[in-house]
Amino acid sequence: MTQRKITLWLIALLALAVACKNDPKTNADAVQHKRNDNSVIVRMEAEPDRINPLLSTSNYARQVYELVHQYLLIYDPFTLEFIPQLAKSEPAIVPITSGPLAGGATYTFEILDEARWDDGSPVTGKDYLFTLKAIFNPLVPTPALRSYLSNIRDIQVDPANPKRFTVFIDEQTILGIEAIANAVPILPAYLYDPQGFMQDVAYADLADTEKAEKMAQTDPRLQQFADAFADEKYSREAAFVKGSGPYEFLEWETGQRIVLRKKANWWGNKLSTKRPGLEAYPDSLIFKPIPNPATALAALKNEEVDVMQNITPADFLELKTDALVADHYNLFTPASLVCYFISVNATLPKLADKRVRQAIAHAINVDEIIQNIYEGFGQRSANPVHPSSDEYNQALKPVPFNIDRAKALLSEAGWEDTNNNGIVDKVLNGQRTELSIRYLTNASRETSINTGLLIKDNAAKAGIDIQIDAKDPTVLLSMLRAKDFELVSAGRTLTPTWNPKQTWHTQGDNRTGFGNAQTDALIDKILVTTDAKARRPLVMELQKIIYDEQVEIILFNPQDRIAAHKRFEVETSPFFPGYFVNYFKLANQ
Repeated sequence: MTQRKITLWLIALLALAVACKNDPKTNADAVQHKRNDNSVIVRMEAEPDRINPLLSTSNYARQVYELVHQYLLIYDPFTLEFIPQLAKSEPAIVPITSGPLAGGATYTFEILDEARWDDGSPVTGKDYLFTLKAIFNPLVPTPALRSYLSNIRDIQVDPANPKRFTVFIDEQTILGIEAIANAVPILPAYLYDPQGFMQDVAYADLADTEKAEKMAQTDPRLQQFADAFADEKYSREAAFVKGSGPYEFLEWETGQRIVLRKKANWWGNKLSTKRPGLEAYPDSLIFKPIPNPATALAALKNEEVDVMQNITPADFLELKTDALVADHYNLFTPASLVCYFISVNATLPKLADKRVRQAIAHAINVDEIIQNIYEGFGQRSANPVHPSSDEYNQALKPVPFNIDRAKALLSEAGWEDTNNNGIVDKVLNGQRTELSIRYLTNASRETSINTGLLIKDNAAKAGIDIQIDAKDPTVLLSMLRAKDFELVSAGRTLTPTWNPKQTWHTQGDNRTGFGNAQTDALIDKILVTTDAKARRPLVMELQKIIYDEQVEIILFNPQDRIAAHKRFEVETSPFFPGYFVNYFKLANQ
């Protein structure tokens, strides 16, 4: 696969990377590999929660379902530009100048003539319409998606050409095309709603929150669909996990592997040379969950996996000096669009005062974490926008490690060590409460646990008692989703255009308790301010508020560490997980 042109937006980001393209050996110097087949075995740090694009919130699941399902448009993983996938082209956009949707716009798409579902039927606008209906059924647990897509007021499919459809939005936003075309992949209505429960339900009614809530109480079809859609078969069974993508889901053996196989005579093959969004080279893909880093490293050295991401920094440095590893693997360190942070549950009484959260931030030595645990593979950051973005607030500096300042903030907030046990305390709700905080971390990541230990040691100097609770990643995600946490180690994939609504709006997937009417209004204004110059001060203001509240203690942007087998030509990406296995191509072919 040839190197694609890198966008100017990414030049600064990629300057941080130390990566190379494969350099296959000549025939004279050829090394014998244990396998030479065209299947890719991928090490996963944890299993997905489910393979359902609307219900899953796991990046591990996304790695799998994006090979089975497809979007209208996708980000090219190498240029970060939007490119068509199922759509013939980017949509025709027409402003709406009158009527109830004045100030909004219409987006008209046409799906590729060749696009087909596994039963041979065409992918149409009716499937897109069904997918959005499923999201906006209030009895389906998709609140974050509903918030993200809340400006879509109607969808009309052309009766003369069902592959052509128009999306109506009530306001033009900076995320218009991204939300409409790339928020979720399109699901086949025939498979996910075989009884047609949603077929005659009007989308415009579902998009009206009040009407939708009333319908949920009076229209049994909504509950019938929600119950059927939640069935585990749509997340785990081969007969019910199907899409228009190049790979078919074969099996999921819990704790062992998830297997995908390239479809015979897939409709996209004949288009892929001109449409990179349809490229798919491996014959099969096997995802193996190996949570333990040492076990994963042993599997890599034994050529039992073909690609491995997020290798512990110490292991990665050791691999660079291993001659046997060099014979079989290329090592990459691409910059990544990822942010590591600690999420704070500000709804809890002992964490409700921002001075306590600020004190915790000052008690964390992030530079020590980067150098001692991540071997320097990271860049400090102050807010949830990537530092390479023009919208990053440069005036905000990473919170410095300062135990004295942490103690002062705690004292200002009324926390003192009254019993001289080394832990500050305060009367909350009539009871003397010590500042002992449970810190959830990923049990499968040694770096995550070691980070927690450093945080614990330094926080103790300020009188904060950190109790580390390492959990399986699936359990951790479930607890985070249920807001069952005090502090939790977390990470997020960033996008080129910052969308604050999902995480920071009180009606979004807001797990920290951040926000009020003022910040909601600011976020709403940011999204509808399409002029970059006018939007910039609004974005700067929101970042300043987030920084002051410290409900997310931003740590750093990591530099990834990837090993990929030399059987394949591999190009890394700043998007998680740093590679896209459908683009892996056997070398010398």
